[in-house]
Amino acid sequence: MSDPDGSGRFAAWIERGRRARARAEEARSSHPSLEVGFSLFESDSTIGGGLLAGALAYRLFVLLLPFTLLLVSGLGLYAGAEDQSPSHVAREAGLHGLIASEVAGTAAGHARWIVFLLMVPAVLYALAKLYRALAIVHALAWRRSGRGVALSVAGFWLLGAAFVVDLVSAGIVGWFRRQGLLGGLVALAVYLALVGGTWLVVSRRLPGGEAGWLSLLPGSLVVGVGLLFVNVFNVYVTTRLVENRANTYGVLGVAAALLFSLFLVGRVVVIAAELNASMDQHRHVRRAATSSDG
Repeated sequence: MSDPDGSGRFAAWIERGRRARARAEEARSSHPSLEVGFSLFESDSTIGGGLLAGALAYRLFVLLLPFTLLLVSGLGLYAGAEDQSPSHVAREAGLHGLIASEVAGTAAGHARWIVFLLMVPAVLYALAKLYRALAIVHALAWRRSGRGVALSVAGFWLLGAAFVVDLVSAGIVGWFRRQGLLGGLVALAVYLALVGGTWLVVSRRLPGGEAGWLSLLPGSLVVGVGLLFVNVFNVYVTTRLVENRANTYGVLGVAAALLFSLFLVGRVVVIAAELNASMDQHRHVRRAATSSDG
């Protein structure tokens, strides 16, 4: 019998989807990976993982603005103090294109000291806000509530150090990658070790950190691998857009590419927190079931 409007096929697809979900639910109790996967999906839906990633992207963007001005003005001051060409200093720092021109412009400006001094408290304030946002995200992932989040001075400085390590790691990866295939493999290992290791240390100062080092390892691995892919996206898409297409797409196009990259970073962080919480919850359920059976 003909089905001109396709309603029959659509109903069949829905029915097949329901059956597949029912089979997955049945296998959930006997397959730990499926249980963790379902818990991760349900947790992300419950706490609004996409919205939280957007909030983290905003906080990262607010941090990057004064940090970039601080970096550019600092390099400009260094160029003036060493009586070197600003473009030469930018090349030594591994900067090219649009950023190098900004360094040159700042070095020639008369208010570079003022910009540098004003950006220091601005960076610290933005970093504190980012730390609080990360703590709330982890509290929601672990406890389903962001109220009464405890912050520590040590966690704040560790997050700042992790931010710097991530930037330095990107430069190290670029240098190793230019050394050939072996250098690329070394770069991969170095990046995962540095970024994943620093995030593991930071996670201990966030809600859920009391679960222990081993419970936080899966999320740290996700952050390391995820930020590696985001870094590749930045190298081949965002950086080229900023340096070569700024005049074509304008400031809004560059900002959109940067915000999308930061959203990916936020998504990686949220998923890492949810994964750690889901796996820890699964371990507690299995221990309770084992003790009750015994």
